[in-house]
Amino acid sequence: MATTNSTQPKPRKLRGWATYEGDEFTFKPSEEGKPSQLNVRTCRGGKLFTTTSAKAPQQVAHLTCPADSPDPYAEYLSQLKRLGVKPQKPEALPTEQRLVSESGLECWLDTAKGSLTFTGTIDLQRHSRDWQAELLRQVQLVVRRLPASERFNKTINLIKKGGNDNV
Repeated sequence: MATTNSTQPKPRKLRGWATYEGDEFTFKPSEEGKPSQLNVRTCRGGKLFTTTSAKAPQQVAHLTCPADSPDPYAEYLSQLKRLGVKPQKPEALPTEQRLVSESGLECWLDTAKGSLTFTGTIDLQRHSRDWQAELLRQVQLVVRRLPASERFNKTINLIKKGGNDNV
């Protein structure tokens, strides 16, 4: 049975500067200071905190969304809502979420009404001869993109079950 020596200090992490020159290694611990971020709140994709600057403390929000997101505004609003940031006067939140946003085509999902709206634009100057092919391309985009949308699939499943609550 191994005995432990209680007089040895437990290992702990230190912040500081390490220098390695030739065969010599030196470590100089830095002083502990106040944290630079106060009241930190996080959610999936976002972070909200207050800085400890002596001049002017500021509230900082880091929000992220995928680069190919069809509706970044809705993504950012949902993160702010989860972080507890609310406007001083009521702001109308979007009732619809854009699911597809590609060249000339948009699909909007209204979960409250359980409806899907398609908007397609064909530039007849560019596609005067092949406008039918362009229309077919847009329809194929809808057919490929919607089944890949998790929110769309959840809403369709709710409608099938007889409810249309917000997802």
